[in-house]
Amino acid sequence: MKEMFRNRNFCFLFFANLFCGFGQGMTMIGISWYLVESTGSASLLGTTMLISAMLTLLLGPFTGTIIDRVSRKKILQIEQLGGLMVLALLSVWGFWGDYAQWMLVLIYLTATFMFQIHEPTQAAFIQESFDSKHYRAINSLMEMQNQTALVLAGAFAGYLLGPFGLHLVLLLNALTYLIAYLFVTKLDYVFTWKQQVQTITKTSWMEQFLKSWVYIREKRGFLIFGVAALIPFITVTAANLLNPIFVSQTIRADVHIYSLGEVTYSVGAVIAGLLFPFLTRKMGAFSYMVSHYLWMAVAFILTVALPYGWIFVLLSTFLGGCNVSTRLVRQTLYMELLPNQFMGRVMSFFRSVGTLIRLAMLSLFTLLLDSTGAGMGYLSLASLLIMAAIGVALSMPALVTHRIAEKR
Repeated sequence: MKEMFRNRNFCFLFFANLFCGFGQGMTMIGISWYLVESTGSASLLGTTMLISAMLTLLLGPFTGTIIDRVSRKKILQIEQLGGLMVLALLSVWGFWGDYAQWMLVLIYLTATFMFQIHEPTQAAFIQESFDSKHYRAINSLMEMQNQTALVLAGAFAGYLLGPFGLHLVLLLNALTYLIAYLFVTKLDYVFTWKQQVQTITKTSWMEQFLKSWVYIREKRGFLIFGVAALIPFITVTAANLLNPIFVSQTIRADVHIYSLGEVTYSVGAVIAGLLFPFLTRKMGAFSYMVSHYLWMAVAFILTVALPYGWIFVLLSTFLGGCNVSTRLVRQTLYMELLPNQFMGRVMSFFRSVGTLIRLAMLSLFTLLLDSTGAGMGYLSLASLLIMAAIGVALSMPALVTHRIAEKR
């Protein structure tokens, strides 16, 4: 891992992502809490998440194709400048007046959309710019950096929101996007697929996106694995709706417990990123992945069985470690198996499938949470994780065989 910090490009990417993740994390924590506290209900936050998921589903095919057609550095720069402008304008408004609910929803949608663009773009950039022997180390370091940013975000959000207000959090986020943009401009980068892209510009973006389905279908076991591999991320996203409601209405604690849960989640994720290269070599990537699915399910069940603030904070640490471990396996396997010219489209395809699942879950939760409470939601997530673990186990043999064939 130390070798990577001697690489100039990696250092610039690392620190750009650190600042970007810190600012975005503060904003998402602040908006989620404000939407629940200002209404006393799960409905507005749930509806906002539904709208976000629908936009992701509609725009997924387009963004995936763009990632495979356009300079990944340019996409990252546009994302950061867009975030800077939107959040700077809205933070200025907060110094002069109160935020309307539609403004809070707009901020949430902006932050979510930029995350949906950022992750597959960054993965394609890393795959394009670095040697495959470094993928596991880079993914681990980037995940540790991302979770470190979220630790800082949770700590700062809990401290700043009460006495200073949301407008200051948004202003800091805007500044972090500016710093991230300046780091990205320093990257030495050449879009290696430019020549090939010029030969397919007459093909519609939808046709190009559908080629990802053909690619996925031809690889036995890849569809089952791709969908199952998204389930931890989907359950954590759904838990982002459940957590503020659970803390506020079931545990009856304040924002400090909620933000502390975000901090400890990220601490667990950092530890998982640090241990990932060592443990996957010892256990094997797939066994490591399945076991973490099952542990996540147990953590959600214990959250319901033991509704105390300190238990919520402790289990958040465990959930963070498990989720990141499964994501690192998924990310590394994608980089090992997928041609770079398909990376954006394949990742966007699975994100679209995952968004459909997330839409169904969020719709159900939004309708039922006010009457059933967050506990039933956590138990539903545990059941989904157990089914996904079975899916990963079933897809293992074909993917292992394919990976061995690729190496030969």
